[in-house]
Amino acid sequence: MAQVYPTTPAWGTPVVHELSFTTGIATGIDGTEQRWMLSPGVESWTLPYTYLALADRDAILAVFEACKGAYDQTVSLMCGTTNYTGLSFDADELVFTEQAGRPTLWSGSVKLTTAARAVDTGALASSFPVLLSGAVVQLPFTHAENFDTASVRTEGGRYAYARRLNALRRWAVGGAALTDTEAQALWDYYRLNAGRWRSFLFRDPDSGTVYSSRFASDRAQWRVLGPNENDLRLEVQQLVS
Repeated sequence: MAQVYPTTPAWGTPVVHELSFTTGIATGIDGTEQRWMLSPGVESWTLPYTYLALADRDAILAVFEACKGAYDQTVSLMCGTTNYTGLSFDADELVFTEQAGRPTLWSGSVKLTTAARAVDTGALASSFPVLLSGAVVQLPFTHAENFDTASVRTEGGRYAYARRLNALRRWAVGGAALTDTEAQALWDYYRLNAGRWRSFLFRDPDSGTVYSSRFASDRAQWRVLGPNENDLRLEVQQLVS
């Protein structure tokens, strides 16, 4: 029988919504890439609790016991306006701690994860999402450039050669204080690109030059800090063209 994860008592913040893909990448001698999707992703939600009454703790543990820990993968979770199904507890142990100086109040966290995830579908935005200010990033902003040098030390000294003569850029995007709309747009863009798999055009915030790029990581964390307050930071990597 499918289990419904309780929304009462309400969990606290930050809620951590995580999405991890697995992308295969083969790099040619000229630095260009061939990429393929190895997994449609694993999605998880970490729900924190700070001040649980004993009855509330036991209500959560009752669902955990009914699921036999991480065994049952038919749990559903109503988070925001979306009902996620086909989830399981992430581990066979669930720990709550009675707080010092606050007897009968308990704290802990619950992590739920997808058992199997379908490939994301939907229309990908034609351009990289911007914030309400028109920028793509909040300060502090990171701009990095990197080369690819091979070297070996011999009796005669150091021998080095450049695998790539031109620098590739990497940019931070998003920020630590996003609205729900801003965070959702960035999350959807990452989700539909399947992490590092797809490529897109990205405009350098400093120079305005457009580069062929992809996301730099197969893992993203969306931290819900409160009503209309979100922390979602990603990196974009320039591709060899």
